[in-house]
Amino acid sequence: MIGTTLYRCTIMLTVVLACGNLQAAQPEEPANLEHFRFERSIKFTDPHSVHSDTLLIGHIWSLEVGADGRLLVVDMRGQQAFLFDQKGRMLAPLDPSVCHPGFEVRPVHGIFIGDQSILLSNAGPWGYRFTTDGDCLGNIDPDFSLTSAGFLSAGHHDLLHGLSRGAGKAVVQAMDTRGKLLREIPLPSISHPNISRRIATGGLIADNTNLFYTGPVDPHILRLSLDGKVITRISHRTSWFRDASADLPDLNQNDPMALVQAVGRVFRSTTLTDALFELTAETILAQYINPGAERGYQIFTKQGRLVAQELGIEILFNAARDGLAYHVVQPGLDDSGELPNPFIEVYRFITPP
Repeated sequence: MIGTTLYRCTIMLTVVLACGNLQAAQPEEPANLEHFRFERSIKFTDPHSVHSDTLLIGHIWSLEVGADGRLLVVDMRGQQAFLFDQKGRMLAPLDPSVCHPGFEVRPVHGIFIGDQSILLSNAGPWGYRFTTDGDCLGNIDPDFSLTSAGFLSAGHHDLLHGLSRGAGKAVVQAMDTRGKLLREIPLPSISHPNISRRIATGGLIADNTNLFYTGPVDPHILRLSLDGKVITRISHRTSWFRDASADLPDLNQNDPMALVQAVGRVFRSTTLTDALFELTAETILAQYINPGAERGYQIFTKQGRLVAQELGIEILFNAARDGLAYHVVQPGLDDSGELPNPFIEVYRFITPP
Protein backbone atom coordinates (compact mmCIF):
# COMPACT_ATOMS: atom_id res chain seq x y z
CA MET A 1 0.00 0.00 0.00
CA ILE A 2 2.50 5.94 -1.75
CA GLY A 3 4.51 8.96 -2.28
CA THR A 4 5.67 10.95 0.69
CA THR A 5 2.99 9.63 3.03
CA LEU A 6 3.16 6.61 5.25
CA TYR A 7 1.14 3.44 5.14
CA ARG A 8 -2.38 2.37 5.91
CA CYS A 9 -3.32 1.38 9.42
CA THR A 10 -6.69 0.66 10.95
CA ILE A 11 -7.30 1.21 14.65
CA MET A 12 -10.19 -1.00 15.77
CA LEU A 13 -11.83 1.51 18.09
CA THR A 14 -15.13 3.27 17.66
CA VAL A 15 -13.33 5.40 15.10
CA VAL A 16 -11.28 4.15 12.16
CA LEU A 17 -7.92 5.87 11.85
CA ALA A 18 -6.44 5.52 8.38
CA CYS A 19 -2.83 6.52 8.00
CA GLY A 20 -0.92 6.36 4.81
CA ASN A 21 -1.96 5.25 1.44
CA LEU A 22 -3.26 8.82 1.24
CA GLN A 23 -1.72 9.94 -1.98
CA ALA A 24 0.31 13.09 -1.53
CA ALA A 25 1.70 14.68 -4.66
CA GLN A 26 4.59 12.64 -5.99
CA PRO A 27 7.38 13.02 -8.51
CA GLU A 28 6.32 11.94 -11.98
CA GLU A 29 9.73 10.53 -12.94
CA PRO A 30 9.87 6.70 -12.92
CA ALA A 31 11.87 5.13 -10.11
CA ASN A 32 15.30 3.67 -10.81
CA LEU A 33 15.10 0.16 -9.36
CA GLU A 34 17.64 -2.63 -9.37
CA HIS A 35 15.34 -5.52 -10.27
CA PHE A 36 12.48 -3.76 -12.07
CA ARG A 37 12.54 -1.94 -15.40
CA PHE A 38 10.04 0.84 -16.05
CA GLU A 39 7.85 -0.26 -18.94
CA ARG A 40 5.02 2.25 -19.45
CA SER A 41 2.56 4.65 -17.85
CA ILE A 42 -1.20 4.17 -17.84
CA LYS A 43 -3.30 7.36 -17.93
CA PHE A 44 -7.00 6.99 -17.10
CA THR A 45 -9.41 8.23 -19.75
CA ASP A 46 -13.12 8.01 -20.54
CA PRO A 47 -13.08 8.34 -24.36
CA HIS A 48 -16.64 7.05 -24.85
CA SER A 49 -18.19 9.08 -21.99
CA VAL A 50 -19.15 5.90 -20.15
CA HIS A 51 -19.32 7.72 -16.83
CA SER A 52 -22.02 10.36 -16.39
CA ASP A 53 -19.77 12.77 -14.46
CA THR A 54 -16.40 14.24 -15.32
CA LEU A 55 -13.91 11.48 -14.63
CA LEU A 56 -11.88 12.24 -11.52
CA ILE A 57 -10.38 9.63 -9.24
CA GLY A 58 -9.89 11.15 -5.81
CA HIS A 59 -7.82 8.39 -4.21
CA ILE A 60 -6.99 4.90 -5.45
CA TRP A 61 -7.43 2.87 -2.29
CA SER A 62 -7.57 -0.50 -4.04
CA LEU A 63 -6.02 -1.56 -7.36
CA GLU A 64 -6.41 -5.05 -8.82
CA VAL A 65 -5.18 -6.38 -12.16
CA GLY A 66 -7.02 -9.05 -14.15
CA ALA A 67 -5.51 -11.84 -16.22
CA ASP A 68 -6.02 -9.78 -19.39
CA GLY A 69 -4.47 -6.65 -17.85
CA ARG A 70 -7.74 -4.90 -17.04
CA LEU A 71 -7.65 -2.63 -14.00
CA LEU A 72 -10.17 -2.63 -11.17
CA VAL A 73 -9.97 0.67 -9.27
CA VAL A 74 -11.69 1.54 -6.00
CA ASP A 75 -11.76 5.25 -5.21
CA MET A 76 -12.68 5.39 -1.55
CA ARG A 77 -12.64 9.18 -1.40
CA GLY A 78 -15.04 9.44 -4.33
CA GLN A 79 -17.04 6.40 -3.14
CA GLN A 80 -16.89 4.82 -6.57
CA ALA A 81 -15.32 1.91 -8.42
CA PHE A 82 -14.34 1.60 -12.08
CA LEU A 83 -13.28 -1.03 -14.57
CA PHE A 84 -10.61 0.04 -17.08
CA ASP A 85 -8.89 -1.77 -19.93
CA GLN A 86 -5.14 -2.35 -19.88
CA LYS A 87 -4.56 1.04 -21.54
CA GLY A 88 -6.56 2.91 -18.90
CA ARG A 89 -9.71 3.48 -20.97
CA MET A 90 -12.88 3.24 -18.93
CA LEU A 91 -15.02 0.19 -19.62
CA ALA A 92 -17.68 0.59 -16.93
CA PRO A 93 -18.40 2.08 -13.52
CA LEU A 94 -19.31 -0.63 -11.01
CA ASP A 95 -22.68 0.64 -9.86
CA PRO A 96 -24.69 -1.67 -7.57
CA SER A 97 -27.63 0.77 -7.47
CA VAL A 98 -28.67 -0.65 -10.85
CA CYS A 99 -29.86 -3.83 -9.15
CA HIS A 100 -30.03 -2.60 -5.53
CA PRO A 101 -31.37 0.96 -5.51
CA GLY A 102 -31.32 2.79 -2.21
CA PHE A 103 -28.26 1.14 -0.66
CA GLU A 104 -25.38 3.38 0.32
CA VAL A 105 -22.39 2.64 -1.91
CA ARG A 106 -19.04 2.93 -0.12
CA PRO A 107 -16.69 0.50 -1.87
CA VAL A 108 -13.57 -0.63 -0.02
CA HIS A 109 -11.87 -3.31 -2.08
CA GLY A 110 -12.41 -5.05 -5.41
CA ILE A 111 -11.08 -8.35 -6.73
CA PHE A 112 -11.31 -10.37 -9.93
CA ILE A 113 -12.47 -13.95 -9.29
CA GLY A 114 -10.87 -15.72 -12.22
CA ASP A 115 -12.70 -14.95 -15.44
CA GLN A 116 -16.08 -15.49 -13.76
CA SER A 117 -16.94 -12.36 -11.84
CA ILE A 118 -15.85 -9.33 -9.83
CA LEU A 119 -16.41 -8.97 -6.11
CA LEU A 120 -16.67 -5.51 -4.55
CA SER A 121 -16.72 -5.22 -0.76
CA ASN A 122 -18.71 -2.36 0.71
CA ALA A 123 -18.52 -0.42 3.99
CA GLY A 124 -22.13 -1.12 4.90
CA PRO A 125 -24.04 -4.04 3.39
CA TRP A 126 -21.51 -6.80 2.75
CA GLY A 127 -20.83 -5.95 -0.87
CA TYR A 128 -21.77 -6.72 -4.43
CA ARG A 129 -20.92 -9.02 -7.33
CA PHE A 130 -20.51 -8.01 -10.96
CA THR A 131 -19.90 -9.71 -14.26
CA THR A 132 -16.47 -9.26 -15.79
CA ASP A 133 -18.08 -6.62 -18.01
CA GLY A 134 -19.26 -4.60 -15.00
CA ASP A 135 -22.95 -5.58 -14.87
CA CYS A 136 -24.39 -5.99 -11.37
CA LEU A 137 -25.15 -9.59 -10.35
CA GLY A 138 -26.38 -8.99 -6.80
CA ASN A 139 -25.23 -9.07 -3.21
CA ILE A 140 -22.29 -10.92 -1.77
CA ASP A 141 -23.40 -13.74 0.54
CA PRO A 142 -23.99 -12.54 4.14
CA ASP A 143 -21.24 -14.93 5.29
CA PHE A 144 -18.72 -12.55 3.78
CA SER A 145 -16.99 -10.52 6.47
CA LEU A 146 -15.73 -7.01 5.97
CA THR A 147 -12.70 -7.94 8.06
CA SER A 148 -11.50 -9.75 4.95
CA ALA A 149 -11.56 -6.58 2.86
CA GLY A 150 -8.11 -5.82 1.49
CA PHE A 151 -6.87 -9.31 2.38
CA LEU A 152 -8.58 -11.32 -0.34
CA SER A 153 -7.07 -13.79 -2.78
CA ALA A 154 -8.96 -15.62 -5.50
CA GLY A 155 -6.08 -17.96 -6.27
CA HIS A 156 -6.07 -20.10 -9.39
CA HIS A 157 -8.96 -22.38 -8.42
CA ASP A 158 -11.65 -19.67 -8.35
CA LEU A 159 -12.19 -20.04 -4.62
CA LEU A 160 -12.03 -16.90 -2.52
CA HIS A 161 -9.79 -16.75 0.54
CA GLY A 162 -10.04 -13.88 3.03
CA LEU A 163 -8.26 -13.05 6.25
CA SER A 164 -10.19 -12.55 9.49
CA ARG A 165 -8.20 -11.31 12.49
CA GLY A 166 -9.97 -11.33 15.83
CA ALA A 167 -9.07 -11.30 19.50
CA GLY A 168 -5.84 -13.27 19.82
CA LYS A 169 -6.25 -15.33 16.67
CA ALA A 170 -6.40 -15.17 12.90
CA VAL A 171 -8.16 -17.48 10.47
CA VAL A 172 -8.36 -17.72 6.71
CA GLN A 173 -11.93 -17.96 5.47
CA ALA A 174 -12.36 -20.16 2.40
CA MET A 175 -15.43 -18.98 0.47
CA ASP A 176 -17.11 -19.71 -2.81
CA THR A 177 -17.29 -17.10 -5.55
CA ARG A 178 -20.43 -15.59 -3.98
CA GLY A 179 -18.66 -15.07 -0.62
CA LYS A 180 -20.41 -17.97 1.17
CA LEU A 181 -18.20 -19.45 3.88
CA LEU A 182 -17.09 -23.02 3.16
CA ARG A 183 -14.58 -23.52 5.99
CA GLU A 184 -12.21 -21.71 8.30
CA ILE A 185 -8.48 -22.41 8.29
CA PRO A 186 -6.80 -21.52 11.59
CA LEU A 187 -3.44 -19.76 11.48
CA PRO A 188 -0.69 -20.28 14.09
CA SER A 189 -0.74 -18.19 17.25
CA ILE A 190 0.12 -14.52 16.79
CA SER A 191 3.13 -13.05 18.62
CA HIS A 192 1.73 -9.49 18.61
CA PRO A 193 -2.06 -10.00 18.44
CA ASN A 194 -3.05 -6.38 19.11
CA ILE A 195 -0.75 -5.05 16.39
CA SER A 196 -2.16 -7.65 14.00
CA ARG A 197 -5.73 -6.65 14.85
CA ARG A 198 -5.27 -2.91 14.59
CA ILE A 199 -2.71 -2.32 11.85
CA ALA A 200 -4.11 -3.42 8.51
CA THR A 201 -0.93 -4.35 6.70
CA GLY A 202 0.61 -7.70 5.83
CA GLY A 203 -0.75 -9.97 3.15
CA LEU A 204 -2.45 -13.15 2.01
CA ILE A 205 -1.91 -15.15 -1.20
CA ALA A 206 -3.71 -18.35 -2.22
CA ASP A 207 -2.79 -20.55 -5.17
CA ASN A 208 -3.75 -24.10 -6.16
CA THR A 209 -1.77 -25.78 -3.39
CA ASN A 210 -0.66 -23.23 -0.78
CA LEU A 211 -1.52 -20.23 1.30
CA PHE A 212 1.08 -17.56 2.02
CA TYR A 213 0.43 -15.24 4.95
CA THR A 214 2.30 -12.62 6.93
CA GLY A 215 1.13 -10.11 9.51
CA PRO A 216 2.18 -6.48 10.00
CA VAL A 217 5.30 -7.19 12.10
CA ASP A 218 5.87 -10.92 11.59
CA PRO A 219 9.54 -11.68 10.82
CA HIS A 220 8.59 -14.38 8.32
CA ILE A 221 6.05 -15.38 5.69
CA LEU A 222 4.14 -18.56 6.47
CA ARG A 223 3.75 -21.05 3.65
CA LEU A 224 0.81 -23.29 4.56
CA SER A 225 -1.14 -26.11 2.98
CA LEU A 226 -4.74 -25.33 2.11
CA ASP A 227 -5.82 -26.97 5.37
CA GLY A 228 -3.57 -24.69 7.44
CA LYS A 229 -0.53 -26.89 8.09
CA VAL A 230 2.70 -24.88 8.20
CA ILE A 231 5.09 -26.12 5.50
CA THR A 232 7.87 -23.58 5.97
CA ARG A 233 8.62 -20.12 7.31
CA ILE A 234 10.13 -17.89 4.65
CA SER A 235 12.48 -15.16 5.83
CA HIS A 236 15.75 -13.39 5.06
CA ARG A 237 16.30 -10.70 7.69
CA THR A 238 19.23 -8.30 7.53
CA SER A 239 20.38 -5.43 9.75
CA TRP A 240 17.95 -3.20 7.81
CA PHE A 241 14.95 -4.74 9.56
CA ARG A 242 13.60 -3.58 12.94
CA ASP A 243 11.61 -6.05 15.03
CA ALA A 244 8.66 -5.04 17.20
CA SER A 245 9.71 -4.59 20.83
CA ALA A 246 6.22 -4.71 22.36
CA ASP A 247 2.60 -5.29 21.47
CA LEU A 248 -0.05 -2.56 21.55
CA PRO A 249 -2.13 -2.12 24.72
CA ASP A 250 -5.38 -4.01 25.07
CA LEU A 251 -8.54 -2.37 23.80
CA ASN A 252 -10.30 -2.78 27.14
CA GLN A 253 -7.99 -0.26 28.80
CA ASN A 254 -10.40 2.39 27.51
CA ASP A 255 -7.65 4.90 26.73
CA PRO A 256 -7.84 5.70 23.00
CA MET A 257 -5.08 8.30 23.15
CA ALA A 258 -2.65 5.85 24.74
CA LEU A 259 -3.42 3.41 21.96
CA VAL A 260 -2.86 6.02 19.25
CA GLN A 261 0.46 6.98 20.85
CA ALA A 262 1.50 3.32 21.02
CA VAL A 263 0.67 2.88 17.33
CA GLY A 264 2.88 5.88 16.60
CA ARG A 265 5.73 4.24 18.50
CA VAL A 266 5.34 1.09 16.42
CA PHE A 267 5.58 3.14 13.21
CA ARG A 268 8.67 4.97 14.45
CA SER A 269 10.56 1.89 15.60
CA THR A 270 9.40 -1.18 13.67
CA THR A 271 9.57 -2.60 10.16
CA LEU A 272 6.06 -3.22 8.82
CA THR A 273 5.28 -5.63 6.03
CA ASP A 274 3.13 -3.41 3.86
CA ALA A 275 1.83 -5.98 1.37
CA LEU A 276 2.38 -9.41 -0.11
CA PHE A 277 1.93 -10.02 -3.87
CA GLU A 278 2.12 -13.00 -6.19
CA LEU A 279 4.62 -11.55 -8.65
CA THR A 280 4.71 -14.61 -10.95
CA ALA A 281 3.32 -18.13 -10.70
CA GLU A 282 6.63 -19.11 -9.02
CA THR A 283 7.50 -16.05 -6.93
CA ILE A 284 6.07 -13.79 -4.24
CA LEU A 285 6.99 -10.19 -3.47
CA ALA A 286 7.06 -8.93 0.12
CA GLN A 287 7.03 -5.15 0.52
CA TYR A 288 8.25 -3.35 3.63
CA ILE A 289 8.22 0.07 5.29
CA ASN A 290 10.92 0.95 7.78
CA PRO A 291 10.90 3.77 10.35
CA GLY A 292 11.28 7.05 8.51
CA ALA A 293 9.08 5.81 5.67
CA GLU A 294 11.99 4.05 3.93
CA ARG A 295 10.69 1.31 1.64
CA GLY A 296 12.03 -2.02 0.46
CA TYR A 297 11.10 -5.34 -1.11
CA GLN A 298 12.20 -8.95 -1.18
CA ILE A 299 11.29 -11.54 -3.80
CA PHE A 300 11.17 -15.22 -2.88
CA THR A 301 10.40 -18.40 -4.74
CA LYS A 302 7.35 -20.10 -3.30
CA GLN A 303 9.69 -22.71 -1.85
CA GLY A 304 11.38 -19.96 0.18
CA ARG A 305 14.58 -19.11 -1.71
CA LEU A 306 15.49 -15.42 -1.82
CA VAL A 307 15.67 -14.31 -5.46
CA ALA A 308 16.18 -10.55 -5.16
CA GLN A 309 15.92 -7.70 -2.70
CA GLU A 310 16.28 -3.94 -2.62
CA LEU A 311 16.05 -2.19 0.73
CA GLY A 312 16.04 1.59 0.87
CA ILE A 313 13.88 2.76 -2.04
CA GLU A 314 11.28 5.52 -2.33
CA ILE A 315 8.19 3.89 -3.84
CA LEU A 316 5.64 1.23 -3.00
CA PHE A 317 3.86 -1.03 -5.43
CA ASN A 318 0.07 -1.24 -5.29
CA ALA A 319 -0.44 -4.44 -7.29
CA ALA A 320 1.55 -7.13 -9.08
CA ARG A 321 0.79 -9.87 -11.56
CA ASP A 322 2.51 -11.93 -14.28
CA GLY A 323 5.92 -10.36 -13.66
CA LEU A 324 4.59 -6.79 -13.69
CA ALA A 325 4.36 -4.44 -10.70
CA TYR A 326 2.03 -1.44 -10.64
CA HIS A 327 2.69 1.83 -8.79
CA VAL A 328 0.08 4.57 -8.32
CA VAL A 329 1.31 8.14 -8.81
CA GLN A 330 -0.64 11.21 -7.73
CA PRO A 331 0.73 14.29 -9.58
CA GLY A 332 0.80 17.71 -7.98
CA LEU A 333 -1.62 20.51 -8.78
CA ASP A 334 -1.73 21.56 -12.42
CA ASP A 335 -1.41 25.14 -13.72
CA SER A 336 -5.09 25.83 -13.03
CA GLY A 337 -4.81 24.66 -9.44
CA GLU A 338 -6.69 21.41 -10.07
CA LEU A 339 -5.55 18.00 -8.89
CA PRO A 340 -5.12 15.73 -11.93
CA ASN A 341 -6.15 12.11 -12.01
CA PRO A 342 -3.61 9.67 -10.59
CA PHE A 343 -1.88 7.43 -13.10
CA ILE A 344 -0.12 4.08 -13.02
CA GLU A 345 3.54 3.29 -13.60
CA VAL A 346 4.15 -0.28 -14.75
CA TYR A 347 7.46 -1.99 -13.99
CA ARG A 348 8.66 -5.38 -15.28
CA PHE A 349 10.57 -7.71 -12.98
CA ILE A 350 14.01 -8.60 -14.33
CA THR A 351 15.06 -12.02 -13.07
CA PRO A 352 18.64 -11.84 -11.75
CA PRO A 353 21.14 -13.97 -13.69
